[in-house]
Amino acid sequence: MKIAVDARALVSSKPAGKENCIINVLEELFKLDKKNHYFLYLNRSFDRCLPSNFSKKIIKFPSIFWHFFVLLDLLFHKFDVFFAPTSYIIPALNFSSSNVVIVHDLFVFSSIKKSVKLKTKLFENFFIKSALKNSKKIIAVSQNTKNDLIKFFKIRDNKIIVIPWGVHSKYRIIEDKEKILLFLDKYNLPEKFILFVGTLEPRKNIVRLIEAYYLVINDRLSIINNNPKLVIVGKKGWRYQGIFNKVKELNIEDMVVFLDYVPEDDLPFLYQSAFCFIYPSLYEGFGLPPLEAMACGCPVITSNISSLPEVVGNAAVLVNPYKVDEIAFALKRILSDKSLRQELKKKGFVQAQKFSWGKENFKYFAPKIAGFLYKFYV
Repeated sequence: MKIAVDARALVSSKPAGKENCIINVLEELFKLDKKNHYFLYLNRSFDRCLPSNFSKKIIKFPSIFWHFFVLLDLLFHKFDVFFAPTSYIIPALNFSSSNVVIVHDLFVFSSIKKSVKLKTKLFENFFIKSALKNSKKIIAVSQNTKNDLIKFFKIRDNKIIVIPWGVHSKYRIIEDKEKILLFLDKYNLPEKFILFVGTLEPRKNIVRLIEAYYLVINDRLSIINNNPKLVIVGKKGWRYQGIFNKVKELNIEDMVVFLDYVPEDDLPFLYQSAFCFIYPSLYEGFGLPPLEAMACGCPVITSNISSLPEVVGNAAVLVNPYKVDEIAFALKRILSDKSLRQELKKKGFVQAQKFSWGKENFKYFAPKIAGFLYKFYV
């Protein structure tokens, strides 16, 4: 079978979130699938030596023209399947092969869609609807996302397959303490801190997190000594200015550290060094960072809405992300209760293993997609 893939994630300069997941999916396909022939469409040079059943085509054009030339190429080559792991544009317009799309989230259609740019809403509305209608199969990354697909688009149940994201093996407990200290020195971080990882944008709910943190460090009745700093890691998204303004307004610039984008290979050190990881997102299609933190032995606080309860199970402290006092209370609990931290570490590690990748666990994202792409068509 001939499978074309939108593989631009492989050459992304600063991959995050779903790009990192798709990179790992392709890495798994390189290892596991020796039967199908894959044709990777890229928009930048990619010098890596590929397995014999993988080919690549580099089209160096701006995004709108890139999609146009890929569509023309699909007509010429007559592929069996076009696999769209990150973008809906080509499957929305491609009628020459069977489309398989991954839906990572449906944030723009959720109850908090007011925090989305108008042009994004219009763009996503047209292309998502068309892509879903024009796809033979839809991969949802969580049961919550599948439910949203049925709710918002009336997609029939048997057209959707749920394949959860997986935690890469690089997220693990690091035994080398000297390496950890060198890492902390590299980023000028204290030995313990509260950690957030994610794009700086409204739906990540960082402003409420900062307000909750402010309540914790200014609680005169608190038994917590030497309040740990709050470290916020992630590239700037849209409407990020309010986050920095809130820190300035509360006069806590000396307690909040912004690291911007951090390479994925450094994230395990961050997670393991943190006192706890907090992720009060307002909406996630899956929510991988809490699992990554758990795999590194870090206690987790996260939201009790969207897909996050499904992902973390009983291995995290769940909070209403709209209530600042509830987020603050959860932070106080974890900072002051050592036995709770130890319990969450143990439960979290077990929970993360349920989503691990590899040949020994063919249940989750990358390995299952490899099998799915082969099986559903034949």
